[in-house]
Amino acid sequence: MMTGETSFAAMMAQSIGSLALVLAIFAGLVWLMRRFQDKVVPVKEGKMQVVQRLHIDSKNSVVEIKHGKQSYLLGVGVGGISKITDLKLEEEAENDA
Repeated sequence: MMTGETSFAAMMAQSIGSLALVLAIFAGLVWLMRRFQDKVVPVKEGKMQVVQRLHIDSKNSVVEIKHGKQSYLLGVGVGGISKITDLKLEEEAENDA
């Protein structure tokens, strides 16, 4: 009768260990996804680039986009993307002053 109990205990330990391993792998993947989610790789080709992004909360952010010599401030959220304002580039601001 000890063998039946021992094998049941061994099977439970193996099942719990396997579950812990799967959960650890899942947690590691989630951590990696969150860490590299907001990394913007600059593209040398093309005129449009994301200059910076500021997260307001988990679903909304403010993004500065540069296209050629124009720069825009955009609001990005669940409801879509909306233009907040046009931004003056530093060169234009110095010329205006």
